Formats: sequence, structure tokens, C-alpha cells
Amino acid sequence: MRTNTRSKPGFAITTILLSLGVATVVFATTVFILPSLWWAVLAAYATQVSFILVMFGAYYLRNAAQEPQSPYDAERWDGINDRLIDTEPPVWLSYQPKMEGLSRVRRVAVSAASDRNSRKCCEWLAEYDCEVHLCSDHDTLIGDLIARPERWSLLVLDVDHIGGSDAVPRELEYIRSGLAQVPVILMSSRAAKTRLDVLVPRKQNMVLAKPFFRKCLFSAVERLNPSTAQDGH
Repeated sequence: MRTNTRSKPGFAITTILLSLGVATVVFATTVFILPSLWWAVLAAYATQVSFILVMFGAYYLRNAAQEPQSPYDAERWDGINDRLIDTEPPVWLSYQPKMEGLSRVRRVAVSAASDRNSRKCCEWLAEYDCEVHLCSDHDTLIGDLIARPERWSLLVLDVDHIGGSDAVPRELEYIRSGLAQVPVILMSSRAAKTRLDVLVPRKQNMVLAKPFFRKCLFSAVERLNPSTAQDGH
């Protein structure tokens, strides 16, 4: 799993050049103040090193603050480690259920591009009293689900988001290896739906042809009958 990011070469070069300028200014100032030339050189060198450390520290702190986080980022990874999870950058969007005061809700994960169609799907699911989390990085989302499957009630997967219908059987087998009890709704183009209906087992799985209406989505959720997430709120 990749956990860190190298700084851009342009930033490093700029920082070094600026540090040379700062060191030159410090040397020119202190050479007339300090008792010897060596003290002025030492002061300039110490200032240069300190400037470089501060600049790189600020750069990494800024990147860490801007990185989007999973809703359950604090959880320790205990899942399957056989695929690369690239977190640069996963995009998480959360939608709270429209009905207030629910003691237990269905928590839905949506693996899809963060576009207008998928966001509309998430809004509809929120209207259906689901807590919805949309992630545009598929491997990151599946890793999060497999690490804590009891948190989730339903997975909605855009087939185009994982490479098309040819990748579905293999990906569904992988998902089922860690999410045996979580129902899955597959969204696909109309051209691919007929083929997927043959390839995908119907138990705990459904295929919806895009674009679909709210009623079709709600009917699919009712047929799969996802239970509430086990940890609740």
C-alpha cells in the first residue's frame, strides 16, 4: 500500500534557490557584525538549513491537510492486502438520510465517478432513508468495506467505473470474498445489461441499466432488502 508522496522536483529546486538567497543576505548582514568571517559563514549556513527544513515541513503539512479522508479513516486496516490501494486522491462525498431521528440506518457505499448521474443516485438513496458514501476510487472503497463489512448494508457499483462488463465477474468474486452478506447493485449501460444478467448470479445481486429512474432504484433496494448496518449510530 502506498503511504507517502514525493515532493515535486520544481518545489525542491525553488526551495534550494531561495535558501541560497536567504543565506547570501544573512552572510552579507552578519559579516560586519560578527567577530570573524567563519562566524558569518556558520550563521548563513544555519539559516539556510533552517529555511529548507521549514519550507519542506510546511509543504508536507499542507498536503496532509488537503488529502481527502475516508469516513472511517481512523480504522486500522485488517482486510485483504492483495491489491494496490491508491489514495491520491480518493474522493468521498457523504449524504445523510432525509428522515431525522433515525436510531439505525442503512449505510450504502457507492463506487462510481463523482459525476452528476452518480450524485443524483446518492441523493435518491438519501431520500430512501439511507446514509450514503460515494467514493470515486474503487479500490479504496472496497478496501474500506472489506476491512469492516459489518458497517455496510449495501454496495452500489458502476460497472463502467471498474473497467466495463468484462471485469464484473472477477471483481464480484473478489468483493464476495470479503463481503459475503452485503447485497450489490450493479449499474451498467443498457447494451451491457443483457450480458450481465447472464453472467452475474441473481442472489444478493441486481443489475440496473443506466440511465434509470428513482422508482427503479427503490424497487431494486426493496428486492435486495439490505439490513441496517450492525454498528448503527
